[in-house]
Amino acid sequence: MTPVLSEDVPLEGPAFTRVARALATLAVLAVAYQAHVAWQHFDEPPDRVSLTLWGLGALGLLYGLAHIWVTRTQVDATHIRQKGLTASEVEIARLTQVKLIYIPYLTWVIAPRLVVRAGGLRTWVFHAADRAVLQRFWQLAHDKQLPQSAHRSPSGS
Repeated sequence: MTPVLSEDVPLEGPAFTRVARALATLAVLAVAYQAHVAWQHFDEPPDRVSLTLWGLGALGLLYGLAHIWVTRTQVDATHIRQKGLTASEVEIARLTQVKLIYIPYLTWVIAPRLVVRAGGLRTWVFHAADRAVLQRFWQLAHDKQLPQSAHRSPSGS
């Protein structure tokens, strides 16, 4: 059994596993390839509206991919933070509802996430791929430890 992690030690790790990041990259490359194939079938250049919509779609895909690659989650004794293209932070003492979404044996592709509410209607979602951060999420949600055998990732974090 893994020892209980101290709440005083700040923990930080990637929000998504290497496999999830690789799959997202492959999906974006597949969409780009299909867009290229479709572009080759045009007899004449597309109009401005079509080009604008295509460009906005491409930007959306690239933004989502960048979010998956750069986002990191940090938990310390007082706050949960997620940093990347955008930043989220919530004070642990203010939490009114905590829900851990965790699917054993699929954490390598479906990132575990902690959904929290700190009063009102606002909710925050914090993803975790790092074992120590996930252990702390488990402690916050269940006030106990994550079973060692449930977190298996073929590629690590």
